[in-house]
Amino acid sequence: MRATGGHAQAATVEEAAGFGDVVLEAIPFGRHKDLPADRLAGKIVIDASNYYPGRDGEMDLGGRGSSELLADQLPGSRIVKAFNTMYYETLATGGDASDDRLALFVAGDDAEAKAVVCRLIEEIGFAPEDAGSLADGRMQQPGSPIYNVEMNSPQARDALRRLRGETDG
Repeated sequence: MRATGGHAQAATVEEAAGFGDVVLEAIPFGRHKDLPADRLAGKIVIDASNYYPGRDGEMDLGGRGSSELLADQLPGSRIVKAFNTMYYETLATGGDASDDRLALFVAGDDAEAKAVVCRLIEEIGFAPEDAGSLADGRMQQPGSPIYNVEMNSPQARDALRRLRGETDG
């Protein structure tokens, strides 16, 4: 077990939700309705969860992304989809300060909240890549060509262009 350096502590969901201005949510998506909307109101909520029908049960998302449903559940929060496309061990060890850093995708409708999340991503040694709106965050979900694929920024931007059906020129 790795030491936390004295900065981590156990807490209830409600205590964690009330702790800071930016909260990272990484629970099984099937439990998103259990999140305390009142405690998360006004906060930036980073949605790092993914919907897996085998784990979360079959749900009709109505053609929407899981982050859009989370935004409905947390109407007073500023939702940003991030940290969900990379394997957890890569997140723990893959950050560096090189120009060829691994990319992490970010999607959201609140430009200021996305900028905060992008700064956090840079601080831990990754390159943030803007995937667009919260609805565009569907490109970051399991099954997508960018899901759990390590790539640098140029590769990430190229992958996003291909997903959007854009061509060079």
